[in-house]
Amino acid sequence: MGVRVEHPQELIDKIQYHGSTRGEFLPAASYNLVKQIDGRGVYSFCMCPGGFIVPSATSQEEVVVNGMSPSERNSPYANSGIVVEIRPEDLVKYSGSGELAGIEFQKEMEREAWKNGGHTQRAPAQRLGDFVSGKTSGSLPKVSYFPGVTSSPLHSWLPKSIGRRLRDGFLQFGQVLNGYLTNEAVVLGIESRTSSPVRIPRDPEKLNHTRISGLYPCGEGSGYAGGIVSSAVDGMNVANAIGQIIGKK
Repeated sequence: MGVRVEHPQELIDKIQYHGSTRGEFLPAASYNLVKQIDGRGVYSFCMCPGGFIVPSATSQEEVVVNGMSPSERNSPYANSGIVVEIRPEDLVKYSGSGELAGIEFQKEMEREAWKNGGHTQRAPAQRLGDFVSGKTSGSLPKVSYFPGVTSSPLHSWLPKSIGRRLRDGFLQFGQVLNGYLTNEAVVLGIESRTSSPVRIPRDPEKLNHTRISGLYPCGEGSGYAGGIVSSAVDGMNVANAIGQIIGKK
């Protein structure tokens, strides 16, 4: 659970290529960041060089942001999810929902984003430097998210366990990538679907469902992957497991 941060692609190029411009032959620069903050992972997810932030809500009265890059990576923006690891102890408030506690947490945060964005698909947003400093942004730069953004003090309404780790994570990321921590960048809420909040049970070796014959939970939706590459790898593993069963018949 976290935010999506967007920088000018030109700035990320300067940071990564250590020059004023990347020229016509180098691709739009990307980054991969991960830190441990108070024993929890804080990391970049689905980094999209030359990309766009897109709306990803699936129900009324919720705001969800995600990212994508066109094949030519030619947008003037670079964006990435920056998220904090969530554990069962973070979901005690939702324990009445049993195994679906994570979904209830997700729903609540997506509704908060909708409220703080102005009860529309506009995303609540804050300049990165202001987010880290705990200041409300008086203005926001242009962003790629086409429904638009509304200035919002994300630092004040995000759960403290998430907001504090995000701020500390951004501070450390700024030490790794000189110039990354800047008010030219914007954070948008909320990045809430990096992986499924529930996991369908399956046999750890055969990879089939523990009770339903012939059912093979696989990929992000079933809780066994978080992203395109890990989903593809999980799909290959499941396909191999099914192939072994078929080969024995």
